[in-house]
Amino acid sequence: MKLLLSIAAVTSVALTAASAADIPANIQAAVDNPIRKEENIARDADRKPGEVLAFFGVEEGMAVVDIASGGGYFTEILSGAVGPDGHVHAHNTAGQRFEDGREALEAQYEPFGNIMIEAVETGTALPYEDNSVDVLLLSLIVHHLHYDEATGEAIPERASKVYADFKRVLKPGGVFAVIEHTAAPGSTRAESAAWHRAPEEIIKADITSAGFTFDGSADIHVNPDDDLKNVWFDVGLRGKTTRMVHRYVNPE
Repeated sequence: MKLLLSIAAVTSVALTAASAADIPANIQAAVDNPIRKEENIARDADRKPGEVLAFFGVEEGMAVVDIASGGGYFTEILSGAVGPDGHVHAHNTAGQRFEDGREALEAQYEPFGNIMIEAVETGTALPYEDNSVDVLLLSLIVHHLHYDEATGEAIPERASKVYADFKRVLKPGGVFAVIEHTAAPGSTRAESAAWHRAPEEIIKADITSAGFTFDGSADIHVNPDDDLKNVWFDVGLRGKTTRMVHRYVNPE
């Protein structure tokens, strides 16, 4: 296993997620892969990874980046979905926390054979060539980007820089895949950030302002008992929130 330690207009389109019967064979086999970490497999019922990755269009042979990949929940599945002719970049934030868990991650990923671990300093550009990535996944991270007290209800400068860098590394036609805890429509950046959530309309505006085209959403994670205006980990909704699943495309 190769280890790299360098560390437009918005068109609102609601698309139907793949049913279990429609999940492509490469993705279903990746979900069913017995070498996945047991703790990750236990989260499948809530995360519905087959439907999610089918919606994002992950295919064999692709180059994929899993931003802030953490414990590798999606990294492991993406590895199987892209197959031996593809590869997955497991992006991490450089620092002591990453270093403390690096050896365990290396052991976890070694059997997969096509996962590259990267640790990247906060605020620096991604270590990938321009137009080299087919799919870039950002799962449950947007709520850390969309608000800054200094900019109030305007997009933070750091978010604009991050999205511009994502656009740089994605191929023309490449997919920027977003999953995020949904905040109540009409909520402000400050309100939603305090809830560790983000409003769909703000996220669409921010990402399309970076030059991406909104290419649809899928109602995969919908919980009618989630009022969208709570701190989900304080009210027993961990893994049970309503989450937006958005697909953006880097224009040709």
